[in-house]
Amino acid sequence: METAAATAMPGAGRKRRRSRSPPRDGEGPSDLKCGRLRLEGDGGAKGAWEHLDLVLSLQGKELSLERKIELLVEFLTTLPNNSSHDRNVHSIQLSRLVSFIGNWVQSILNFSENSKRMLQPFDPALDSSCWVILRVCIEKKPSISISLNLLKSLSRVARHGFGRVGSNTSRADNESIELFEQVFDCMSLLFSYNTRAFFNAGVDLWASCAIEVINLAQKVLANEENFCPVLQKLVNCLLRQFSSFLRFYANPKNIFHAFVDKILGPLLELLVLLNSQANSNKHKHAGTMLKIVEDVLSNGLFHPQHLSGYFGLRSLNKFSAAKDIKGSYHRHLFQRFKGIKTENKAVLLAGFGYLLQLFVSRARNQRTTLVPSGTTLSRQQKGSEGSEEPQQHRESIFEVFIQFMEPMVLECKLYSQKDFSKLGVTRLVEVHCMLKSISVMLTTLTEEKIYVPTEDTSEGSYFNFLQDIYTVLISISEKIYEFWVSAVHLEDVGIRKILPLMFSEIIAAVGNFLEIEYKVLGDDLMKLWLMIFALSAINASSKDIKPCFLLASKISSISAQVICTFSELRQVSRSIFKLCDAVRAFRAGDPDALQGSFSVASLSSQECLESLTALLSSETLIAAIHTSIKSMPQGQSSRCIDDLTSDLTETLNWMTGCSFEDDLRKPGEPSIARKSVFCQKAELLGRHLSEVYTSVLDSITVTASNSTLVGKSVERLVNAVQPNFSHLIRNELKNSSGFISSIMGKCISKKQHASWQKIPSFSFICAFFFRLYISCRGLYQQCICLMPPDVATEATKLVGNPFIVCSGKEWTNPANILGKGYFALIVENSNSLLDVIESLSQSLSRNCASFALLVYTFHVMALQRLNDLNKQTKAFQFLLENDAWQLDKEDIRNTQLLEESCSLEAAKLTSFMMSYVNLLCSGENGPLGCYKASGSWDLSLCSLDEGSFPIATWRLLCENIDIWSSHASKKDLKNFFSNLIRFSFIQKGSSRDKENNGTQSSYREMTLHSISLGVLCDTIIYDQKVLLKNLTSSFCHALKQSLSFVNYPDEDNVLLDSSPDLMETMSNLENGKLIGTDSGAMHVHCKNKQWMCEDLLDFFSAVPGFHTNSKSTARLINYILHLERMLLLKLLGLRCESCNPMKLLHLFICCRRVMINLVLKVGKEHLESKQYLAFSEIFGNSYSLVWFLRSAQEIVGSSDRIFDECNDEVNSMMFSLLDKTSELFSTLASVNLSFCMLYYKKQIKSSLIGSPIEIKASEHDDQTFDIQENSALECVKSMAELLQKSTTGIPVITGKDSKCVIKLENCRTAVCWKRLSCIMSCICGFLWGLNSALESAFKDHPVATSEEKKMLLQYCSRFSSHIAKFETFVDICLHVLFMDNKGSGSIDSISVRLPQELDCENGFLNIDTVMDGRMKCGSRDLDISKLQYMENILLENLLRGEYPLTAFTLREVYNVSAAIVKLHGNLSFPSDVSRQTCSPVQQLSLGTMLGTAFFTLQKIADMSSWPHMFCLVWIDGVLRYLEVLGSACTLPELNISIELYTQIVNALLRSIGKCILLQGKSATLPTHEVGSSTKTLQLQNASGYAFPRDFIDRQNRLNSLKSRLRLLLEKFVNIASNTHLNATLQVIERALVGVNLYSHSIYEVCTGNPDGGTVSSDVAAGIDCLYLVLDFVPGNKRVFKRTVPGLVGALFNIVLHLQSPLIFYIQKLPPHCSEFHPDAGAVVLMCVEVITSFVGRHSFQIDASHVSQCLHVPVTLFKGFKGLLACRRILRYSAKYRTESVQQHADRDEYILDRQFSVDIYAACCKLLCTTLRHQQREIGRCVALLEDSVSILLSCLESTDSKMVNMAGYFAWNMEEALKCASFFRRIYEEMRQQREIIGKHAMHFLAGYISMFSRQGPFQTGITREIDEALRPGVYSLIDICQESDLQQLHTYLGEGPCRTTLADLVHDYKLHFQYQGKI
Repeated sequence: METAAATAMPGAGRKRRRSRSPPRDGEGPSDLKCGRLRLEGDGGAKGAWEHLDLVLSLQGKELSLERKIELLVEFLTTLPNNSSHDRNVHSIQLSRLVSFIGNWVQSILNFSENSKRMLQPFDPALDSSCWVILRVCIEKKPSISISLNLLKSLSRVARHGFGRVGSNTSRADNESIELFEQVFDCMSLLFSYNTRAFFNAGVDLWASCAIEVINLAQKVLANEENFCPVLQKLVNCLLRQFSSFLRFYANPKNIFHAFVDKILGPLLELLVLLNSQANSNKHKHAGTMLKIVEDVLSNGLFHPQHLSGYFGLRSLNKFSAAKDIKGSYHRHLFQRFKGIKTENKAVLLAGFGYLLQLFVSRARNQRTTLVPSGTTLSRQQKGSEGSEEPQQHRESIFEVFIQFMEPMVLECKLYSQKDFSKLGVTRLVEVHCMLKSISVMLTTLTEEKIYVPTEDTSEGSYFNFLQDIYTVLISISEKIYEFWVSAVHLEDVGIRKILPLMFSEIIAAVGNFLEIEYKVLGDDLMKLWLMIFALSAINASSKDIKPCFLLASKISSISAQVICTFSELRQVSRSIFKLCDAVRAFRAGDPDALQGSFSVASLSSQECLESLTALLSSETLIAAIHTSIKSMPQGQSSRCIDDLTSDLTETLNWMTGCSFEDDLRKPGEPSIARKSVFCQKAELLGRHLSEVYTSVLDSITVTASNSTLVGKSVERLVNAVQPNFSHLIRNELKNSSGFISSIMGKCISKKQHASWQKIPSFSFICAFFFRLYISCRGLYQQCICLMPPDVATEATKLVGNPFIVCSGKEWTNPANILGKGYFALIVENSNSLLDVIESLSQSLSRNCASFALLVYTFHVMALQRLNDLNKQTKAFQFLLENDAWQLDKEDIRNTQLLEESCSLEAAKLTSFMMSYVNLLCSGENGPLGCYKASGSWDLSLCSLDEGSFPIATWRLLCENIDIWSSHASKKDLKNFFSNLIRFSFIQKGSSRDKENNGTQSSYREMTLHSISLGVLCDTIIYDQKVLLKNLTSSFCHALKQSLSFVNYPDEDNVLLDSSPDLMETMSNLENGKLIGTDSGAMHVHCKNKQWMCEDLLDFFSAVPGFHTNSKSTARLINYILHLERMLLLKLLGLRCESCNPMKLLHLFICCRRVMINLVLKVGKEHLESKQYLAFSEIFGNSYSLVWFLRSAQEIVGSSDRIFDECNDEVNSMMFSLLDKTSELFSTLASVNLSFCMLYYKKQIKSSLIGSPIEIKASEHDDQTFDIQENSALECVKSMAELLQKSTTGIPVITGKDSKCVIKLENCRTAVCWKRLSCIMSCICGFLWGLNSALESAFKDHPVATSEEKKMLLQYCSRFSSHIAKFETFVDICLHVLFMDNKGSGSIDSISVRLPQELDCENGFLNIDTVMDGRMKCGSRDLDISKLQYMENILLENLLRGEYPLTAFTLREVYNVSAAIVKLHGNLSFPSDVSRQTCSPVQQLSLGTMLGTAFFTLQKIADMSSWPHMFCLVWIDGVLRYLEVLGSACTLPELNISIELYTQIVNALLRSIGKCILLQGKSATLPTHEVGSSTKTLQLQNASGYAFPRDFIDRQNRLNSLKSRLRLLLEKFVNIASNTHLNATLQVIERALVGVNLYSHSIYEVCTGNPDGGTVSSDVAAGIDCLYLVLDFVPGNKRVFKRTVPGLVGALFNIVLHLQSPLIFYIQKLPPHCSEFHPDAGAVVLMCVEVITSFVGRHSFQIDASHVSQCLHVPVTLFKGFKGLLACRRILRYSAKYRTESVQQHADRDEYILDRQFSVDIYAACCKLLCTTLRHQQREIGRCVALLEDSVSILLSCLESTDSKMVNMAGYFAWNMEEALKCASFFRRIYEEMRQQREIIGKHAMHFLAGYISMFSRQGPFQTGITREIDEALRPGVYSLIDICQESDLQQLHTYLGEGPCRTTLADLVHDYKLHFQYQGKI
């Protein structure tokens, strides 16, 4: 072989040297000869000689190297398969030839470097053909020898890829893409066959290749070109092999130095890049490469053989110990750090921190591998001696942490002594990278819990080291902050970007210290808060830089973390009030302010205050304060308020001594950047400190036990503010100056007092006191409600409102009800709230942000006062209305005066609030400027300003509408609801524009639009008629205004109030006179009007409780009819440039939907009132009914002219229009006929009463009712006559013998089908409306006597002729659809002789004539057992989604037939009653319809893909007809044989199975599908992929189809006899066993596939149908009893065949093609649930063997569940991929573990065990071991998972919500064991021992159970303890031994006795 290679290379070289000469004459014959080399035989001499010719050609020098490669490719691609007659000989020859070719191609791939200097540079390694040859050779002979020099070729390929990526080529490099793909395929195949192919290569060879691959990876990650994905795969493949090489190298010590010196640098750069992209959606594949790179570093640096050496190292500061190996090669890694410093590669410093993370992970895994864990109890007997090992392990890891951290700390300490202004960008980047490494290492220390304070050394060396790190970080942060504050860097954008990044890492490090050990930060929390404030301020000044957003988020998080950390330490007051201290010290430009390292003296005061506002209003900080206070122990609540009082005292002292002379000096000048000290203090007080104080007070939890203490603390707090606050609310005029003096701490002059109100800052001070008082008052009232009665009575005296605790006779004293005023808690005799508001509103400056906050506070106080006044008013009204109190006249007069006083005050307060609403409505300039309806608010009062003030006040009014609405005037209510409608709908257009622009606001931000929509969605305004009346009026007005977008210039909005002239419009349509064909483009305001109109209609049709009176109803109906008229004219006279016809059609459908809602509301609310006459005037006339029908016909008939093409969307809209029109007819018929039936009900009622006096008294009412009844009856008759006239639309021709023949070619035109679809749809609605009214009448007054039946027939017989004609019309339509009438012989009853007087000139069929002919012919008996499948081609086309209009018509035909069958059933009476109807079997074309239905079911079962939308449209009608037929008829009536019944059941079963197959993982039993289909939404959340809308729609339609099929099967099972039921069970049993109905040799339950077993769709349907039969058939039937063992055994057989870990997975993306088998997981879940149903029913006796199998099911399914990956790639097996074995590596789909399914199957297993325990007690005692195994497996699933395993290794773990749900199901097993104490009692200790083992971290993963899971399981664990004997507990105590398990047992027993055990008393 070497000779061949040697001869090939020189030849190739010479060929390349001669390649410049144009001719190649000498090569012609050889080329021709070699080019004809073929293998015509598979073996023999001929094949051998040709093989020899090929070998000689390759060894020869005549051919060029390129030509030799071409010959090899041509030869290998034509190689035959090994299926020849002489296979052995050929295989041996071919194997030798493949070996030769493989060696030869490797030799040319590994040519020497000297060949590069040849004249014609040709590198075979860059030729894809060479790699194709090598791949085929490996495929044909996997044992082929591989040259180690192939790594050099791979290096050249990587180098070539590096050059191609980012080369700015304008076109795709297809040759390079082909090369990379072939190299990847070749290497993937090689490594799959031979994982150790390059394990013998030298480290230098691997290093050179790895460096090129790493460089390529960095280039690929930074680009997004076409070949980057395949290059990523190639890089991953090679690096994965390199990682394996490092892992299994014989002597890792020998390659350590080379790895550190050569490969570590590039790898660290790649590691940093990957970590920055790992969580980015843009780089989805970075996570895979990151894991591979981490494996490379772990195997190279932290090989298991290296770990002991790292643990032997000691800190540089320590004296060298005996264990320290001075010559250790591990120190070379830390010496490399110094080299990185000298190389100026800052990025490598950032990657250095990730190395510690990898080391700790490898050390953890190594320890777990060396010390395997078990689950048996014997391991507990080790006692506490084994607990020292984790501590020693953590100490060793901390020593390594010191080794990694010390170099970084030393460098940072050096930098902290330098002047940063002299450092360049490079050095700053280096500092940032070091800080990044420190942060990452501290994060590792936190996550791995390496440092435990109790395990520190006696000297506290570890703590001291951590404190040194923190000190260095703070010192360097001070230097960086000084540099940032300076103006040196302002011109350099690079420096401005790097500074926020540096502080982000420092903040992250501080956060880690809070988690590790808070004492590291020291006792001075105020310094930390000042640092946070300063960073927030300086960051706000540079907010235009992108990294500043990251820093702002970090600052907000660290602030919340500080609060939460000290909350866990029960020191929440300390952190919060240190925050207040920092707020008081945080001022810019104040000489008295605290001067420190983080000073803001040089910053703008405005920027400082804005940054503080943003920080304190952040949701994270506010939520942290609320959570911390709420979680505080109850005993600390009063202490926290006392601390707040002390801090408030300091705040008030802090305010004294300020001067506001600077503010008075320039009152008219605009504000300057730096505010005065007084302004800053006032804003800090009113905006920020008040927010903190009120957040604390509002979050205090008051209980009965602490209410008294909290109340006393609140009193002390109020006393602290009383000296200052009382000046604001007293009656004396001089108190205003007194308030100023109390705040300033000194007297003010008259001049100062005269102009104090000009200072805007005083509004902040007033707002501070008012906000504090609001919180104190609310908290104090909470305390009073929970105080003891005596204490509460005393407290009410202080608050001045004894009404709170009044009882008994005390109510009769009005003085007890009337309070002393709003401010009684401060001063007993104070001004009223209204006077205080008016006084301050007039005296304070209004044009400022502080006044906005103050006015908002006024609104809050007004609402509080209104709430009190409402209670008082209702109490006064109660006294006045109730005579039991026996009040004298004077008391009554006083009470009336007090009530009037309260009402007057409430009205004035409401008027004050409404004044701002009026300004908002008018848009005028108010006290706070111009009010606009735009903007948003983040719900924080810190950020409240003039712009967000309208939003804040609007939110207050909307949320408290029930408090103030009763006191508002009519004008105010009208303005409020006008604004409500305006903000809800008018502003929708602007919000849509924002959505289109892609701008997204925070979910916490509120707008006027969102607030108003929230009010409309609340039920409160629909419960109060006064509010609803105003809302209705505003709604009508808004709808009228919105109709202007369709008005024509010659029309006026005033005409909208009158009824539209619909007849004129229809006349114009018939004559072709279309008015107003507007061709102009729609303006923007018209689009907004259209959006508003659409939203208004949608709102009205969706709100269930919208109340309208007769006047409003008439107005709304007129508006909608006008809108329909104008929309129709606009659609028919449309020009393309005018507007979108789809939008107009959608709006027309909305009108129909609203009209339906209006009719329903009228029928519900005005059915028995005279207001019905107003309704009947509109809908009772024929004009409206004709309009509803004709308008739909015009739109559907003109669809081709309106739309450019009738696509699926257009057809769907047309069908929606027809459905709504049909529903409108149904609603009208139902409402009117129900009104007619009222007379029938009254006659029944009067006959039952039989009193002539009562009958005489009601004569007048009956006369009025007769008028209304006649009106309603005329309306129903008008509808029937209109629809009957419309049926004359079938064109006919006159044939021989004067016979009327239907002309099919005319009927099947599109125009005819459009007309028929409209008519049939309206007939369907009308008939179902009659059914609805009849069913309602039967439900309210069941028919009892024959007289009542005759009375009912009298009413219903009025429509019998119409029903009969509709029935005939259906028969004719069926004839048109399914009959082939080329000859007159097949016409039968439809062909009748024409009478002489019949006028047929119009060419249309007369239904009356056809009916007369049918009556003469009579009815014929039909043999339904002989079904005829007529017009199958049409049905097959409809099933493919063709002819959508025909499909819709067919659906309506079946729906009409179903309605007629139901009417026959409702009107069928015994023989003593005169019957005017006959059986549906005799009347309808039952044979045709059943034949079509049966054919349809068969086709559904044969579907191979998703059914088309229009296919499901008509199938729904077919199934509905069968459902009604099954309910109305019996099997003997239908004359269905056993064979036919079996076929129908089998067809239904197979159809259900096809739906289950298409549903995939979302397929469930009927019990899971009650309500909305949430499974699809859960799948979206599980996969993280947003499924397209059409996919969700298909799922919903499929769910609907399956539900209809199930319902149909239920109907047929319900009417089945025992014989038919036996046939049904046989069909189900065949399906479950897997035997095909038509072939017994086909077995449809299979296993053996690597992806697990499979079943057919029929098997899955058998499970579903069996569950249905279980619910509807009693189990005591003999036919059922004998089949139970076989059915249950079949279910277990399915579970055992399908059980596999893959049942938990679901494909991440929707499959492009349909699956061949149902989802195995869904089928298993269905099986488990059906087995549970069998076990839980006593009527079914299952075998004892089946009980043991039930107990074994959880073990079978959940064995190895905790080892499953969250995401994995699974190879798809199909015929296509088996033939192309080389491509198998690329044909893998990504699957993720379905979280919802895992919870469902877990819950199903728990239910199965519980049910078995409850109902199978006899067999349980023999199978306790199986029960214990299953319980142990299920419990292990609840063990907490290590975060590293989830985040790094990718293992699956439930989140807390899912785990808690599973724990709640598992707990029931323990609780059920308690109920079976006789059987389980003696085994309970074993179950308890398993739980204790898991809880004490002795489970498989040694992670224990989280606190939340333990709390969920505790009731069940106590149940186990409850059935344990004392001797069992003692035995368990002895068995567990010393250690954590024994402690756990003792704690459990103690808690059991304390919380669970019954002590004989309550």
